[in-house]
Amino acid sequence: MKRLGAVLPVVVLACGLAGCGGTDKSADHAAGEVHVPEVEFAPVARVPIRTSLDLVGTLIPVRATTIVSDVDGIIESFPNSNRSLEFEENGQKRSVPLTLDLGHEVREGDVLVQIDPTDFRLALEVAEKKRDLAKKNLDLLKNWMQQEETEQLLRASKEAEAAYKFAKADFDRLDQLHQRHSISRSEYDAAEMALETAKAVRRHAGEALKIAEKRMPAQLAVAQAKFAVAEAEVKVQQEKLDKTTVHAPYDAVIADRYVSVGDRVTAMPRVEIMRIIDPRVLFAEVDVPERYQAKVKLGEMAAVTAEGVSQPVPARVEIVNSMIDPETRTFRVRLTIDNRKRILKSGGFVHVALPIATAVNVTAVPRRAVTFTEGHPAVFVFEPAGTDGLGHVRKAPVELGVANGDSYEITAGVSPGQLVAAEKLSLLTNGLRVQPKHIR
Repeated sequence: MKRLGAVLPVVVLACGLAGCGGTDKSADHAAGEVHVPEVEFAPVARVPIRTSLDLVGTLIPVRATTIVSDVDGIIESFPNSNRSLEFEENGQKRSVPLTLDLGHEVREGDVLVQIDPTDFRLALEVAEKKRDLAKKNLDLLKNWMQQEETEQLLRASKEAEAAYKFAKADFDRLDQLHQRHSISRSEYDAAEMALETAKAVRRHAGEALKIAEKRMPAQLAVAQAKFAVAEAEVKVQQEKLDKTTVHAPYDAVIADRYVSVGDRVTAMPRVEIMRIIDPRVLFAEVDVPERYQAKVKLGEMAAVTAEGVSQPVPARVEIVNSMIDPETRTFRVRLTIDNRKRILKSGGFVHVALPIATAVNVTAVPRRAVTFTEGHPAVFVFEPAGTDGLGHVRKAPVELGVANGDSYEITAGVSPGQLVAAEKLSLLTNGLRVQPKHIR
């Protein structure tokens, strides 16, 4: 994993063999002088330190869909992909197209699977015929039957009214003659009976017209309802037929396929046909310990590394769960990764260097310069002695702040500009005489 933060340069102190007091080392050795070890030192410097939490996570697609059927039926076909199987048979080369399967890419709107549409086409035809018949009955009622029947009843009502007026006038005339005893009683009774009959006919004709006028809107409403139901049934059957062809909802890659041609699928219980994912954007999902809940911020950039990938891939903190798992005492974080180059694969394990703190312009030393004794940190500070370039080391307890893969922040114990041993710490003791390595 590529380390984040500053890398402290290693500084090497040196002096020429002849320019440090003119000491002849070979002569010293020959005289039995104690050997002075060479030690590499690094400066205490002021640098920014970015601290990261190393976590193991899983890559998941931002968009993933399990394709199922909304209708019952038999798988009729899968579209051919742009790949084919090449083989030789009876001395001739043959090529068989491969249908959509694992790893094949599809575009939004592409056909993913075709379910046998035969039964659905027949059901649609039946529904369309019922709709056409309902429409015909509705038009007949609106354009002919209603007008014809109403006109007939209206004519009958007018004729009954005219007959009543004629019978009334005849009765009035005969009534005057009867009062003068100019006609017989039987003639008078006949005229009276004719008037009552005409009155009854007029009343019945009027009532029939009123009933017809009320009945026609009701009949029309019934016919319109039947047509609406038939039309809705056509839409339902058309939708079912359309659903026999399943399309890709977005640009994707087929991650798995569960059925083959000839298999039966049902809408309920649902039978899974295939799973598609959008590999262009992935989530790196990690579980972060509870104690870091205040340090993880939305929008922070992190580094993701994976097996077989040479360089870290940048990721951004996109989702921070507001709930802590009571069993693991962790909370879930998802980071988005631009994967348009298809460097990473969904489902893989990754290491995530999640930033949790940043210290600016702090006193720091390399991690390898810090030693621990019974858990207490310390460094070996170089102190020059004389003009020969040699010196001794002083063990200095320090207090540590934030850290990353390369450096420790030192909050107390040393100051910028001092030199600390960066190697052979297990061999060093307080006051040990040392010779800094030559400058490179």
